[in-house]
Amino acid sequence: MKYKNIQLKDVADIVMGQSPKSVFYNTDGKGIPFLQGVRTFGENYPQIDTWTTSYNRKAKSGEILFSVRAPVGRVNWANQDLAVGRGLATLKIKSGYSKEYLYYLFKKIGSHLNSLATGTVFTSINKKELEALELKIPVNSRNVNLN
Repeated sequence: MKYKNIQLKDVADIVMGQSPKSVFYNTDGKGIPFLQGVRTFGENYPQIDTWTTSYNRKAKSGEILFSVRAPVGRVNWANQDLAVGRGLATLKIKSGYSKEYLYYLFKKIGSHLNSLATGTVFTSINKKELEALELKIPVNSRNVNLN
């Protein structure tokens, strides 16, 4: 199979999370489900234990949740609309690309991304670094854009 290298910004719209003030958090189910980071990530889907009545950034159901703070590179699917805090980014895969391929690619390379992250106390990756990530995408495959 042939592959081509492409930057993440060319295949996904990236939205960095932003945390609301903690006074808006609750465990009573009021508002929208909220994830700050990977604490409640499961194998493929997060478990929700926190909600917020105010939020700044939202992931839509079906988007990829990508951890941008320690540990960098872990992924889960957003299985419902939810608010995302500063430990996460959402990846909305552009039309013509396989979100499943990219999800499982990140599952495979996530620990490598964590080793590339910068920071002394908390490793992290910023939007510019995330956008510039080089990915190998199969060429001439179904659901893959050949730009």
